[in-house]
Amino acid sequence: MRIQLASLDGTDGRFTHRYEPGELVPGDERIRLSEPPAISGRIRKADRKVKLDGRVVARAQLECDRCLKLIDVPVDTHFRVEYVTTEQYLASQVAELAEEDMQLSVFDGEAIDIDEVVNEQLLLAVPTRAICENSCKGLCPVCGANRNDADCGCESNDTDPRWAGLKDLRF
Repeated sequence: MRIQLASLDGTDGRFTHRYEPGELVPGDERIRLSEPPAISGRIRKADRKVKLDGRVVARAQLECDRCLKLIDVPVDTHFRVEYVTTEQYLASQVAELAEEDMQLSVFDGEAIDIDEVVNEQLLLAVPTRAICENSCKGLCPVCGANRNDADCGCESNDTDPRWAGLKDLRF
């Protein structure tokens, strides 16, 4: 979805969009969307910048990092992004970034691509490490069985052979 800046004249800049299933592909292969995202917000011109305030709501599925079980993760995030043209950005380059510069994006001066914003917000909202439960036992490193379902009986050598020499040291 692209918002043309020329179409903002005479409007309050409010918009909403609900994505259809499969319309938006997340930028990370570990994220699957179980509920397509919905975005709402307001876009407005201010000084020489374009300001975008909005909210993204969706449901994502991630694999547990220990047992690979699918976890349903709700996403509900608010965001604020300011856009400047490439020329404005290059003209205002400084040696050090300020905190407010972290919310600054560059665009072509004609349209804002909302899909990029939604993808970025999804990536920021999902956890970097997903665990189904704190007590998750994970997969057996020998046979690959899910240790949460049953004990496989495999014996694993938990000692890294590089540290085996230290096992006999006593203080």
